[in-house]
Amino acid sequence: MSCEYFILTKSKDEDVTDNRNNQIINMDKLMFILPSNNLSYYSNHGLFESSLMEWSKQFCFSNKTTLDIGAHSGTYSLCLANRSQQVYSFEPQRMTYYSLCGSVALSNLKNVTCLNFGLGSPEQVGEKELFIVSNDGGGSTLIKNQNQVLTTETVTIRTLDSLGLKNIGFIKMDVEENELNVLKGAVETLKNSNYPTILFESNDRNDDLFDFIKQLSYNIVQVSGVNNMFLATH
Repeated sequence: MSCEYFILTKSKDEDVTDNRNNQIINMDKLMFILPSNNLSYYSNHGLFESSLMEWSKQFCFSNKTTLDIGAHSGTYSLCLANRSQQVYSFEPQRMTYYSLCGSVALSNLKNVTCLNFGLGSPEQVGEKELFIVSNDGGGSTLIKNQNQVLTTETVTIRTLDSLGLKNIGFIKMDVEENELNVLKGAVETLKNSNYPTILFESNDRNDDLFDFIKQLSYNIVQVSGVNNMFLATH
């Protein structure tokens, strides 16, 4: 399918047959659908982690696949797509996933595949409870912690190994304390792709996570200027 899209806007209060106030927006740029409660930040500073996304481009290859695990509304996926052969974007939370799909469609990106399930360990496979802790979808987690839970949502969890993906060059992973479980379900995939570079989040010193990554013969360094992001290279 090679269809490209445009935006048609209509007033919410007018009859749908009334075309007097229609607006047409053609798109030849990246189009980000973002949570409105962060509008002030986006207006003043642009995308969250924009410098980190730009820095990450060096680890992507035009002949290899990039994985965005915990894609949220897709800012990494969109920004890395033109440096990658294919991007797979994993986002289990329903409304956040819709914004991800919308951003991809409006940006006319043909090499980004959006997947509405999360990744985890073999023991986590199946239907799990996702704890939603913010109105913008950020911070949602399978690991219940001290954060105030606003609501919960039942999501599907699979292992990365079950997907049979190959030729992976770069992985960005931000899954709110579930990183170790994702990697436990990805050992064969990492091996089959010759251990791609992994950018991952760790808000607290997680010795089990770091030890597991090191057992796969990765070296880990903290990303300069970012206290909770780390780069694992083989």
